[in-house]
Amino acid sequence: MKRKYRSLQFVISILCLLIFPLGRLQSEEIKEKRSLKSGLSFEYFSRTINWDENKYTSKLKSYSLILNTEMKILGGFSFNLLLGYSSSQYAEMTFRKLPISLELDVGGIGGFLLGGEIKRKIIDIGYFEISAEGRFVTYLGGKKEWEIPELNVKGVATGKPRWTEGSVGPSFVYNGLIDFTPYLSLKINKLWGTFDLDEKIEKLSGREEKDIQGEGLFAFSLGTIYKFRDDFHLQGEASIFLPYKNGIDFGLAIKAIYTFGSSRR
Repeated sequence: MKRKYRSLQFVISILCLLIFPLGRLQSEEIKEKRSLKSGLSFEYFSRTINWDENKYTSKLKSYSLILNTEMKILGGFSFNLLLGYSSSQYAEMTFRKLPISLELDVGGIGGFLLGGEIKRKIIDIGYFEISAEGRFVTYLGGKKEWEIPELNVKGVATGKPRWTEGSVGPSFVYNGLIDFTPYLSLKINKLWGTFDLDEKIEKLSGREEKDIQGEGLFAFSLGTIYKFRDDFHLQGEASIFLPYKNGIDFGLAIKAIYTFGSSRR
C-alpha cells in the first residue's frame, strides 16, 4: 500500500514542479478566450508488468474507449476530464498463497476508466510551442470467475484487477503547417496496480492481493493533429515505453475532437 502512495506522490510532485514554476518563463501573458472541447478517443497499450517483487513478468494489454471533455481557461491552462470503458487483458499470472495454487491465463476483464489531463503552455516562439502536460488515469475492473479444474467438489476463483497510470513531462509542438500540427512528447510514466484473487472450495477460502508494476519509466510519443474543419480535429499518436528488456512496449491513440467556442493567442 505504501508503495502505491509513494508512486502517486511522485507523479503529483513532478507535475507541480513542471506546470507552476516553468509557467513564469513566459515572456508575455497569454490571452485566451474560454472554450470547450468534446471528443471521443480509442486508446491501446501493451505493457510489460511484474509482480512478486519483480520475480515474474507478463503482458498487460488495454483497449479503451474514452469520452474527453476539455475546458480551456484563462492563464494558459486546460483541463481534460476522461471517462470511459476499458477491456484489460492480462496474460498468465500465478497465485501461490491460496489453499490451492493457481496459474491463470486471465484474459480480458472489462471495467471503467476515470481520470484527467492538465496542460499549460510554457513557451510560444514563432511556429514552435512548448507545453507542460500531466495525465492521471485509473482503471477499475469488474469481477471475473474461473472454475477450478480437477477437483471432486466445486471450486471457484474470483479475480478483480485495478491499475493506475500517471505521466508528466513536456510536449514540443510545431504550428507552421496549414492543416497538420505535429508534436513530440517526452514523459515520465508510471504504471502500477493490484490484482485480487479470492478462492473458495466448499468451506475452504483464501485471498491473495498481488501488486503489479509497469516495467517502463519513460514514454516517448509522436503524433499529429489534423484540422478537418475549424471546429473539428482528428488526432493520432504512437508511443513507446522505455526501458524494456524483451521486445517493445507501445501504445496507440486516435481521437476525434469537436470545439465549442473559440480561442485566440
